[in-house]
Amino acid sequence: MRKVLLLAACLLTFSLSGCGKEQSELYDKGMEAMEQQDYVTAIGMFQGAVEAGERLAESYRAVGIAYLESSEYDKAAEAFQNSRDAMEHKHEAFQKDVMFYQAQALQLAGNTDDALSVYDQMEEEFPDGDVYFSRGCLYLKRKGYDNARADFEKASEEDRSYRMCLNIYQMYQDSSMKADGDSFLEKAAGISPRDAEDYYELGCVYYYLEDTEKAREALETAREEGSTEALSMLGNIYLSQNDTASAREVFEQALGGDQEAAAQNGLALCDIAEGSYDSALEHIESGLSAAGEQDRENLLYNQIVVYEKKLDFAQAKTLMAAFLEEFPDNEEAIRESQFLQSR
Repeated sequence: MRKVLLLAACLLTFSLSGCGKEQSELYDKGMEAMEQQDYVTAIGMFQGAVEAGERLAESYRAVGIAYLESSEYDKAAEAFQNSRDAMEHKHEAFQKDVMFYQAQALQLAGNTDDALSVYDQMEEEFPDGDVYFSRGCLYLKRKGYDNARADFEKASEEDRSYRMCLNIYQMYQDSSMKADGDSFLEKAAGISPRDAEDYYELGCVYYYLEDTEKAREALETAREEGSTEALSMLGNIYLSQNDTASAREVFEQALGGDQEAAAQNGLALCDIAEGSYDSALEHIESGLSAAGEQDRENLLYNQIVVYEKKLDFAQAKTLMAAFLEEFPDNEEAIRESQFLQSR
């Protein structure tokens, strides 16, 4: 599940001034460099725009984003403050965007007191679920558990959605505080679903609450209403119930879409369960060509499992060594590696 860090897209622009095309030339060149991830050039262009007095608030904001992407967090935070100072007209969406960036830069720089101060200012000017959630995340990181809980409660009241409750749950889960997160899942379970996305997210809620049957029912409804997001989780539920025929049907439905890699991984798991190891390897190879980091980790791990099942322990050991070099924090792989050493 995706965590909320930077709440605005890098290339989001706001029209805050009446600059003509010629006046914005440096700024536009900076944006082109940002698209190419050439942050050194981008910073130079945006700073040139600042010196020329072009779109000051926007240019300072862009400088800040470029520094943020370059991991120069103190400079980023300073640029975002300059952007705030340069705002001639109140534009709530822009102001809020810059302040979120500023708080994030300060937090990454280790200046959490000032980051909290920015969130406090945001609460005064435009309190909403995102502000409370972000400040709650920072309190949680600082081990200010009571303050974090209070902010998360406010966030879930301001934004009464499955997504907010799931985000809060994930933060607690990442902090090894699952029991605290479960209460927000239970709150989410009381929300009435209205469309395919809601049913998918309700399915996630029940899945994390380990109520497999209710999760399956919600995800099946999401699937019937056209949700492609629901397919991977639904297939995994069928696998957990040893219903490989239903799981295979769901994973095959997901092929060719955004979940191609996850679907291929699911089909490989079906093959492993049925002892079709060569077919599993074919699905894994197909999935790797379309995999992002998380799917790649799953596929490569299952590739090792297949070779273990084939009793080819030499190949499994070779693949495990490469896997742990790429994913050294995978605890399941660390345990499995210890097993392989004995073979």
